Amino acid sequence: MRMVPEKKICLNCLFFRNDPGFLESEFKGWGTLGSAYGSVRKDDGICSRHEEYLSAYDWCDQFRPGTGPGAGAD
Repeated sequence: MRMVPEKKICLNCLFFRNDPGFLESEFKGWGTLGSAYGSVRKDDGICSRHEEYLSAYDWCDQFRPGTGPGAGAD
């Protein structure tokens, strides 16, 4: 997954997690419906700050720079 440089979007935020393994552990049974590795999901993920599943290209006023796309904070 790629990082959009210098954009204050979820994909680049400390609170955003979008790695497939993490998503499949959060959504039990997702493997039955397809997979978090699928192209339909694209870069979507979970905001640990808001506890929401959302687009990687959303944004909010609580953005905190992360170390890379989907790095996440627990």
